[in-house]
Amino acid sequence: MRKLASFVSSITLTLVFFTPSVQGASLPAPSAGKPCDKPQQLIHVGKTSLICTSVSTKSAVWKVSMAKSFLPSQAPTTFQDLDSHVYGIIYGAWLKATQQLKAATPTLGNVKLLVGPNTKEDDPSSATSLKLVSQLYSQLSQVKNLYVIKYSKADLNWAQQQWEALKPLNYDPSYFQHQCLPPAGCVGGVASITPSGDGVIALGQGGLYDGQPTVQGLNRASSGQVAAHEYTHTIQMLNSLTSSSTTTYGNLPRWLLEGNAEWSATVARFNSSYEDYLTFRTMDITGQYSHPYGYSSQWLTTYLNPNPLSVSGQDNWSYWNSYPQWDLYAIGYLANEALVDVKGPDSILNLYKDVGSGQTFQQAFQQEFGMAWSDACPILAKAISDEIQKIVKS
Repeated sequence: MRKLASFVSSITLTLVFFTPSVQGASLPAPSAGKPCDKPQQLIHVGKTSLICTSVSTKSAVWKVSMAKSFLPSQAPTTFQDLDSHVYGIIYGAWLKATQQLKAATPTLGNVKLLVGPNTKEDDPSSATSLKLVSQLYSQLSQVKNLYVIKYSKADLNWAQQQWEALKPLNYDPSYFQHQCLPPAGCVGGVASITPSGDGVIALGQGGLYDGQPTVQGLNRASSGQVAAHEYTHTIQMLNSLTSSSTTTYGNLPRWLLEGNAEWSATVARFNSSYEDYLTFRTMDITGQYSHPYGYSSQWLTTYLNPNPLSVSGQDNWSYWNSYPQWDLYAIGYLANEALVDVKGPDSILNLYKDVGSGQTFQQAFQQEFGMAWSDACPILAKAISDEIQKIVKS
C-alpha cells in the first residue's frame, strides 16, 4: 500500500438477496457442503439461506448463511470474558453501535457533491449513509465541509483536477489511474482532509468489483457502504491531527484504521436489522479466511502486535506489507467488534484523538481501555482465532 496516502475501500458489497443462478451441468443442486462456482453469491433454498464460500483458491462450497443460523448470545464486556463469550461478540458490538446511533442526531456538515460530466452515479443516495456514520460518531469532531468527487473512467482527468484543486494533505497522483484498471473499471474510494480541516472523498463509479457483473442494476458500491467507509477515514484523520495540523493516523495500527472504517460503515448502514447486518458482514469478510495459515492465536498475536514506532511523519505501516491486503480489513473488523464490546464505538476514535495529542498508540490504549496493549493483544488474538474457527468457518 502506498505510504499513508490512499484509503482504498475494501470488499464493500451490496445487500442483495439473490435468486439461485443456473448451476453448471457438473454441479449438484445447491445444499450445505456442495460445490458452487460463484463465491459470495447468496441464495435461498426453502427456509435456508446459503452463501457460496471459498475454501481454497480454486474451489468453493455452499455454507449456511450466518444471517439465518447465528443467533444473538450474551455479549462480552471485558477483555477477560471475550473468549468465553465469543458467540456474543458480533451481536454485542452491533447492539452498542445501534443504541448509540439511535440516541444521537446526524452531525454531517455541508456536503458538496461533484459528479463528473460523463459519470452516472452508482449510489445517488449516498448522503444517507454519510449521515448515519456522522450520527454514530456525533461526539467526535467531524469535518464542516465534505467534498465528494464521483467519477468514471471517462472523467479520470477531471477527477484528478478536482482533487488537486482541494489540496488534500495526502495525495498520490497515480491513484485515479490505479483505481480504473481493466477489466473492473473505476471502483473503490479514497479519503483525505485539507489543511483547513475539510474532508475530501473520491469514489469510483460504474466499475465491477472482482470482475463480477452487476445484479439487478446494482453494483457493490450501491449500498452507500463505500462512501460511509471513506467518511469514517476523514473522522479518523481529523481527530488525529496535531496542533500543528500534522497527521498522525499512521502511528496507529493499519488494521485498526481499515477495520474500524469497514465496521463503522457496515453497522451504520445496516443499523435497523441485525439479520441484514449479518448477511452483509458474511459476504464482506468471510471470504478472506481461506488462507492456509489458519489464523491461530499465536499467528494473530504476531499480526496484531508489531508495535509500530510512533514517530510523526514516518511510515509505520510497512510491517503489514508482507501480509495479504484484505487481512487489514477482515481481521481489523473482528478486532474492532471486540474492542467495541469492551468500551463502546467511540473508544476506537478516542485512540486517534489521544495519538493526535502526542501519545503513542500503546499509551493511548492503556488510557482508554485500562490495560496495557501487550497484555490485551494475546487475549484479543485468542478471541478472534476462536471466533474464526467456531463461527466464520463453521
